[in-house]
Amino acid sequence: MAARTVLGGIFIAILFIGVVYAAVSPILQPIVFPNVQLPWVSGGDGLTETYSLIKGSNASDAIGFVTLNVTVKFGSVSMTFTNDPNVIVKAEFQHRVNTTGLDANAVTGDPQSLQVNLFGDSGMLNLTLGNSCQYSGNADMRFGGAALDINQYGNLSQLDVNIKYAGGIVLNVTSGASFEKLGLTVEIGGVVANIDTQELGRSGRIETDITMGGVFLAVQVDTTKVGASLEADVDTGGITVNHSDFQGQGSTTHYSGRTTGYADATNKLDIQATIGAGGLTLQRQSLTSGFPWFG
Repeated sequence: MAARTVLGGIFIAILFIGVVYAAVSPILQPIVFPNVQLPWVSGGDGLTETYSLIKGSNASDAIGFVTLNVTVKFGSVSMTFTNDPNVIVKAEFQHRVNTTGLDANAVTGDPQSLQVNLFGDSGMLNLTLGNSCQYSGNADMRFGGAALDINQYGNLSQLDVNIKYAGGIVLNVTSGASFEKLGLTVEIGGVVANIDTQELGRSGRIETDITMGGVFLAVQVDTTKVGASLEADVDTGGITVNHSDFQGQGSTTHYSGRTTGYADATNKLDIQATIGAGGLTLQRQSLTSGFPWFG
């Protein structure tokens, strides 16, 4: 996945999901998301700043637990994992020359733990994390978006991503990913989650909370190894389920279902979606059309 490209053009693409869902629910239609540029963040003259913590260089080899405290007020955050046991974090922050740069620091707890604080006022923050640490923490934005690529090198305990006002979150989970809980919260906008995995490193949970907007779920799993479940509630709007692997019951505003063989699967992936005004779609095919950050 071209997670870096997310941040070749800043977006609030999924912001429009709320308007679309509210207009067409409970009869939900396929959605194409535009690529919206934020002129005060992207374009024109820009600067790129970097910050890194590398074991054996500027960080202890004993570090095994990392807490991330990330804030970008206006813009975007991307996160991916690399097959490098020495990397704790590599950060790249792109911003306009007339805006402040990246404020980054690390605080050591016990010899095995580290808190990494990253703050940017306006810009694009790309994070690369290693495969030898377990990560937790939060990423907060006011306007903008986040792209999370959790692959076989990823090891997360709990990560909360919050967009205070408007924007969107794209989550990509592939085979071998390991996480306990992902919390995805958006006031106005939405979440797109592409789950394409033959196996997980452990059982995990995804919780989405949208005040106005929508959730799009594409789930492709080996049901003998990954049992997926969905509990979804919409106050005003609709829910569409078009997935033959899921068995359950629901209405236009509530759905509860599991994949075939859920109880006997090696690991479980439980998804909970809560939406105020808007809707949810569950299907097999992933949604990449209209998203410039997927390559």
